[in-house]
Amino acid sequence: MKITFPHIGDAHLTAGLLFREIGIEIVTPPSNTLKGLEEGSALSPDEICLPFKLMISNLTDAYKQGADTVIMPATMGPCRLGEYGELFKSILDKNGYSFDWILLDSPQAIGKRELLKRLAKIVQDSDKHLPFILRALHKTNRLIYHLEELEKQAHILCGYEVQKGDCRKILDQCKKELAKSENLNQALRIVKRHRSILKQIPLDPDKTPLHLLLTGEIYSLIEPFGNHHMEDLLMDMGVSFEKRITLGWWIRLNITNPLGAKVKRIRKNKFLDHSIGGYARETVEEGILCSRENYDGVIQVFPVGCMPEIVAKAVFSRMSKELDISVLTVIYDEMGGEAGYITRIEAFIDMLSRRKRIRQKSVDTALKKHGRKKVNVLFGN
Repeated sequence: MKITFPHIGDAHLTAGLLFREIGIEIVTPPSNTLKGLEEGSALSPDEICLPFKLMISNLTDAYKQGADTVIMPATMGPCRLGEYGELFKSILDKNGYSFDWILLDSPQAIGKRELLKRLAKIVQDSDKHLPFILRALHKTNRLIYHLEELEKQAHILCGYEVQKGDCRKILDQCKKELAKSENLNQALRIVKRHRSILKQIPLDPDKTPLHLLLTGEIYSLIEPFGNHHMEDLLMDMGVSFEKRITLGWWIRLNITNPLGAKVKRIRKNKFLDHSIGGYARETVEEGILCSRENYDGVIQVFPVGCMPEIVAKAVFSRMSKELDISVLTVIYDEMGGEAGYITRIEAFIDMLSRRKRIRQKSVDTALKKHGRKKVNVLFGN
């Protein structure tokens, strides 16, 4: 059995290390490219969303490299990701790409026993004993945690760095070393070392960068090619930002949470109080957190045709008025041009920067006139 999976963000780094650690042969598809997108689009239904077209291209590339088994996430509700597995199989079979499929759905949909059965199928060819596999899974979970913490810290500190580009260089270097690491222990040391390096970069505490929240459809958030490398753009612009919907978050929500772990949720969400499929409810909850935690704005990203996020976009229109939050919605399709996306993001950043300067000037004026206590009441600080 040679396992493969769609190329989504850094999943190939962590999953590749895990499978090699437990002695399972894997085939990692190459990074997403415009050529791959064109090939995937040729196989896909016209109306299907961008992630499908990229993922089917990943799978055909992996098949050509010898892969015979696909691990694929699934989901409940109106999001078409829940149908991807069957549709992939139908299209690929017709075009001569025959795979065995292991679909990882949530325990609520298939039950804990069935989920564990599917997870067991993944490791059936491993010659390692169960305690070793469980330790490897634990190390992989720790690796994902530390890597995402490194990214989170770099995304925030980039707005305060003295030497522009320090945070991004550290992040890029860490991932380059991870790609060459031989085992999970070495990978953990690499990430922890880069977290220590990040803490040592010179920072300017007097800077007041914008603080944004990235949210939206999970694939578009995690896969750089799916959002035209938006995170790199924001880091280069000196914007501090956070992205809470990540690979680790998905694992906690869909696998470890139903098995006993916990994921923080908002108790009351009057804007969208039930799940409509995909992660639209989580997107809306992120917007509520944005207003509570004084972010300067929200950027929502999703591919054309993503039904749950289209609903979330409509909800954001109401939220932006009631909660006074600024939202930019960026919708991606298979068109490769980046100039239009960059222009919109830059214009949004410029608008927020002007608004922040005006607000700060108003606060400074009020401080001189009324004092700190009254200003806190006036501006909600």
